[in-house]
Amino acid sequence: MAATQRGPFYALKFQNFRLFFIGQLISVAGTWMQSVAQSWLVWQVTHQARWLGIVNGASALPYVVFALWGGNVADRYSKRAVLVWTQSIAMVLAFLLSGLATNRWVPLQAWHIAAFAGALGVVNAFNMPAQQAFVTDLVEEREAMGNAIALNSFRFNIARVVGPLVAGQVLYLAGAPMCFALNGFSYIAVVISLLMMKLPQFEPVQRRLEMTEGLVYIWRHHALLRVILLVGASSIFAWSVSTLFPMYASHFHQGEKGFSAIMAVQGVGAALGAALLAARSDKLDRNVTVYGGGALFCLLLLLLAFARNFPLALLLLGLAGFAMIIFGMSAQIKVQEEVPDLLRGRVLAIYSLIFQGLNPLGGIEMGFLAQHLATHSLMGHHNAGAQIATGINALICLAVLAGMVMWQRNEHYREKYGPFTG
Repeated sequence: MAATQRGPFYALKFQNFRLFFIGQLISVAGTWMQSVAQSWLVWQVTHQARWLGIVNGASALPYVVFALWGGNVADRYSKRAVLVWTQSIAMVLAFLLSGLATNRWVPLQAWHIAAFAGALGVVNAFNMPAQQAFVTDLVEEREAMGNAIALNSFRFNIARVVGPLVAGQVLYLAGAPMCFALNGFSYIAVVISLLMMKLPQFEPVQRRLEMTEGLVYIWRHHALLRVILLVGASSIFAWSVSTLFPMYASHFHQGEKGFSAIMAVQGVGAALGAALLAARSDKLDRNVTVYGGGALFCLLLLLLAFARNFPLALLLLGLAGFAMIIFGMSAQIKVQEEVPDLLRGRVLAIYSLIFQGLNPLGGIEMGFLAQHLATHSLMGHHNAGAQIATGINALICLAVLAGMVMWQRNEHYREKYGPFTG
């Protein structure tokens, strides 16, 4: 019986997954609080879009350097042990950033925040492959895997709603240092949940694992390669629009609460998309949700470039969040379903490298483009550069998506009719 026939929350019946779900829900809400506070603090210190991009991109280089190694570690060692270490180190970094943000040690500068982002990038290079591969180990039925992945995304986006909403209030009442401190405390929940899990004795892998095996597997499976390339393009040109959210809040004269509302509304849309996937995972055509969701996401961002008031921008961002998660989680489920267990950590390391590693680089590109466009005040407002940059990037992403669809159709044609001879 398929997991969706047993209910949209079927994977929660497994105790280990339930513990993981609850612990991560608390921790990721704290992470979103830190993300919101960090972006707003950088904007308040510099009022420069390029610094939003620089800080967002500071985690990219260490992530690129260490992600493949992180995938190897996830396949070779206990994923739970890896996660306990990474979450504990991230907790220490959050507390240190909280202390630094008080300005009691030294006057806070933007490069300080960028340095912490870089350190967290190293941690995430080991955390993300282990975490993504660990999800499928927590359900005892392979048929529940798609439901578990969708619920994991649902959990992430519930936290994405709660975190920014709480962050907006905490920023207003107590400032960024308190947001960072609360994030530090939130890691305690996930460490406790990991230690409470009842898992079989881990058996270390005896043979030498090559980090390149995951790359070779993806290169030889074109359907997987197309999905990962599309995720990469979206990570650079579409997901990175979040870098400009402080600029959008300023453009519409909404301040901290408007910035928090932007983050929360997009999270609501994403949570609804994840709930749909959890309920209908095995009844939706994966190609339709990957390519159709990606196209809708980019089209909504293109419309956002022409929004003239804050309520319309919020509506478009909510719909974009819905389309974003339909596309993103469908892509991840497709990767998880097609990769063998022995290669799961290394393939997912490449997937997370493309997504997590390129997204900050996209933030740099988006930030510098918006800053350049803003100096020309092409739409009569300094912060209108955010909208122009969003529209340009959405068009580029749509062009890449069209190329992937044409490649897929050409390959299907060749498989059915043979090579085109003219």
